[in-house]
Amino acid sequence: MQLNRIHISEDSRNKLRILKGRTGLLPNVLSRIGLMLSLAESNEPELDADSSDGSEFNRFTLMGEWDPLVVALLEERVISNGMYENNDVLVKYFRAHLNRGVRLLYGRVKGLEDLTDLMR
Repeated sequence: MQLNRIHISEDSRNKLRILKGRTGLLPNVLSRIGLMLSLAESNEPELDADSSDGSEFNRFTLMGEWDPLVVALLEERVISNGMYENNDVLVKYFRAHLNRGVRLLYGRVKGLEDLTDLMR
């Protein structure tokens, strides 16, 4: 997947700020957790029209050493659901899952202790 900079929506940026205050965790860590929540959902997220109005992450900062695993999970998901056309589709679904994941996390986490419930 050819993508070095990842843009999220303004809504996701605002939710990450609030989540950071609730948990003390950095936005990139919260985004990783959210992305996994989104990938665990059975339905597909709506593709975002434009995510360039929020924050921008460096891909390695966002995914760190887990980047190859995350890309493989995303590719498997997109291919198994018959949506793969090219790498642009992967980028669109990556952003969509990231934004949806932040929304899911925001709704489920009121404090750091709530994160342990997500791991069960």
